[in-house]
Amino acid sequence: MIQRVFDVHVHFVSRDDEYKERVKRLLEYAQEFNVKKIVLIGNFGSNHLVERAFKEYPDIFLGLARIDMDSEKPDIVDEYKNKGFAGLKVILTAKDYDDPSYFPFYEKAERNNMVVLFHTGIIGGPVDYLLQERSAMSEYEDQIQQILKGKSSARMRSIFLDTIANTFPKLKIIGAHLGWPEYMVSCAIARWRRNVFFDVSGGEVVRRHIIEGKYIKREISVSKVLFGTDSNIEKMPTEVICWYDSLRAMGLSYEEIDAIMYSNAARIFGVEE
Repeated sequence: MIQRVFDVHVHFVSRDDEYKERVKRLLEYAQEFNVKKIVLIGNFGSNHLVERAFKEYPDIFLGLARIDMDSEKPDIVDEYKNKGFAGLKVILTAKDYDDPSYFPFYEKAERNNMVVLFHTGIIGGPVDYLLQERSAMSEYEDQIQQILKGKSSARMRSIFLDTIANTFPKLKIIGAHLGWPEYMVSCAIARWRRNVFFDVSGGEVVRRHIIEGKYIKREISVSKVLFGTDSNIEKMPTEVICWYDSLRAMGLSYEEIDAIMYSNAARIFGVEE
């Protein structure tokens, strides 16, 4: 039996007609692989589908609302809090994450005790040209290409989380993918900033880098690492199995593996263990 899992990084559907099938498959994934909690991430224009899911299945789903800090007003944070969202997803900003114009959003999130998940590192695309395969984004290829136009991964570096953490010390911050490929910067920030955590989503390339670099326990505390898949639904089971096998191979104890795979996230999101 696989130890319990808290998946903090799952992108949800963009269209109403996809909702029932995706929920069905996620529930099957949860049941088969002992996934106790799944954090669903909304897309622009479809945060309402995430809201529908966590209200219909509150025992399994939590929601992060995708926000656009370049076009929306900070009051949107209060609105999502009132709707029951556990936090926010921030990605593809026009300015650096720590630009002062974004501070009112972070201030409201901190006041509302909401988690903010930042994409950190190089942004993916519809095709992985290293693995020569289509990514989880491929089903929305035209839409993704339009969204990426004029955007830059340079705006989404993990170093910017340091400014945010120093300015809003009670804000719960998760950086995705351990800041791929700026892992050491991410580890250093997590070392010194109380409420900064990083997930290890990103597939086999990010996993290989983290394992070969021996970052966990040596450069970043077990207490600062979270599990997430951030993959298409077919690959989610592989992510669970491969990370469990990898953490065991690293010599981590049962308690340490449980912290990464479940209890750290449970504490951050305020879920009873």
